[in-house]
Amino acid sequence: MRGVIVGIGGLCMVVGAGCQPVMVAKRDLTIAPTPSEGVVEGRAALERPIGLPGHEVVLVPFVKENEKWWFDAKDPYQRSGTARMSGSAAYDTWLENASYGSRSGASYVATRVRWHNAFGRDLESDERWMLLDRRGVISSVALLTQPRSSDQSVEYVLYLATTEDTNGDGKLDSLDARRAWMADGDARNPRVVTPEGMSVVSSWIDWEREHAYFQLLADTDGDGRFTDADESAPWLLRLGDYEAAQPLIDQATVDSARDLLEK
Repeated sequence: MRGVIVGIGGLCMVVGAGCQPVMVAKRDLTIAPTPSEGVVEGRAALERPIGLPGHEVVLVPFVKENEKWWFDAKDPYQRSGTARMSGSAAYDTWLENASYGSRSGASYVATRVRWHNAFGRDLESDERWMLLDRRGVISSVALLTQPRSSDQSVEYVLYLATTEDTNGDGKLDSLDARRAWMADGDARNPRVVTPEGMSVVSSWIDWEREHAYFQLLADTDGDGRFTDADESAPWLLRLGDYEAAQPLIDQATVDSARDLLEK
């Protein structure tokens, strides 16, 4: 985060019979709280471009941000009580093996970005486009490349975005479902690939079969939250196709297995 301390002082100064506080002011910038409707207040900012190896395209993050003072939330998007972050608030392992570089096929992984959108910008044709076609917060992004290959051109851009107010509190933040989006290696053709109302917990890539798997969590107990008490299941996405992910095991088959245990 960009920030600057604009005033420094002690706790107080003794003047005669009293103690007068010296104002201490700190200014920092953080993503603006994002209501599901109405104006998002804040300063619009374009951040440092991210190159896409193998393509004449860069990603340019876009965010509306506010000044953050001493007692304001450091990250208005992240809220406590999120099942997927219960293990560690510092690192979100939604893309398995991301830290192993070529083993995961991820040349770039940022697991705690806070963007309201991002632009694709073709440096040759001057074309530009948005990665989100609706209001939301992008919270993670990965550039996927073939592992163990000398050609490290980006094949897919995979990112997570919160675009639905699934708990109905009027805010878009980490307590709502986050869905997976995918774009081509040049960031074109962005599309949402996981269903409404379900939140991505983790994902992994099977490069040999050209598949991506997403572990999705549903609010199965209907309490408006995504917690460890809810049920999750793996979904399959065929890389290169423009179809959305589908359940790896259909519900009828799951129900048959459940009947063996419940009847």
